[in-house]
Amino acid sequence: MPKFREEHFSSRTSLFTLLVVAAFMGGLLVLLAVRFTGLGPALVLPPAVQQEETEQEVRPLQITDYEQATIEVVNTVGPSVVMITTTSLVEVKDFFFGLVGYQPVQGLGSGVIFRSDGHILTNYHVIEKAEEIIVVLNNGQEFPAKLVGADPDNDLAVLKIEGKKYPAAKFGSSENLRVGQMAIAIGNPIGESLKNTVTAGVISATDRSIATGERSALRDLIQTDASINPGNSGGPLLNSKGEVIGINTAIIEEAQGIGFAIPINKAREIAEAIIKGELRRPGAIGISYVPFEGANKELLERRFQIDLPVEQGFLITRVFSGPAAKAGLKAGDIVVAINGQQIKEGADFTGLDLKVGDRVTMEIYRGNRQFKVEITAEPLE
Repeated sequence: MPKFREEHFSSRTSLFTLLVVAAFMGGLLVLLAVRFTGLGPALVLPPAVQQEETEQEVRPLQITDYEQATIEVVNTVGPSVVMITTTSLVEVKDFFFGLVGYQPVQGLGSGVIFRSDGHILTNYHVIEKAEEIIVVLNNGQEFPAKLVGADPDNDLAVLKIEGKKYPAAKFGSSENLRVGQMAIAIGNPIGESLKNTVTAGVISATDRSIATGERSALRDLIQTDASINPGNSGGPLLNSKGEVIGINTAIIEEAQGIGFAIPINKAREIAEAIIKGELRRPGAIGISYVPFEGANKELLERRFQIDLPVEQGFLITRVFSGPAAKAGLKAGDIVVAINGQQIKEGADFTGLDLKVGDRVTMEIYRGNRQFKVEITAEPLE
């Protein structure tokens, strides 16, 4: 019995000794691997890729030059953009009793401080028929405003609030705008909760015209893809320097990314004339027409069953009572030149921006006969 215990103890001692030797040999092999194979850093440090990822996570956000320009424009011009709220009275009629009263209707638009003495430039349609006009500044202050004057045909109006030293915006030039340059719009779409919303895009085109009625149009407009939403009307369109280059006025509702602004050179001239009481009334000669050139000439010939003797011009489709009728113009006549300037692709007669008393010389084709007429613009009816 004691002999069995002695053999058992000897066996356990041998096993322990073997384990110690194995552990020693394993450690020795690891040290040799670290020393002679270059695996040391891999065993004691995290992979380099993980380190780079960690550094990227804590690296500060980089702002591009484009973004920085937009931020600076917003910070500079934001205080000059105002929200305009209006209250108008709309007739309430009953089928049996006729007019039964008036209901107040709220309106919303934007404007830009034109002068530090409180003159504000906006769209006419923003304040049209308003009984009460309130201007809300960028800091939340509210002021009643009075209408100084308006030019409905160019959709412009000037308001005035009491006080001085308001942050007037810097006005640039719309003379040499280039398609593709930056365009930033600031306005107040929908309501107070979205005040001073900023959208950015580019100048999509210049010298655009859009019809506002059978005998009226907005002319020489800037087209932009910077989003112009309801409530943005009257707000500024800006360049990358923070200069006002246009007054936002209209959108194409059935399209996306097609908005229009009144060039600031025209808007500023009209605003200054309104303030001085020297605004000339817009005039017209009383015609409707369709511009044509190679792309749509054949279509017009088939539609009106006529032969157009020239490749481009304006086909007069209707003559109203007034100057053109007095001068003997007729539907079917073709305008090929205005004031000595030949009609070419993209030209638009409404771009003359006529005032009462302006004289216009037009070169006309009637069939194959060519002649000139002089017409004096009269007030729009």
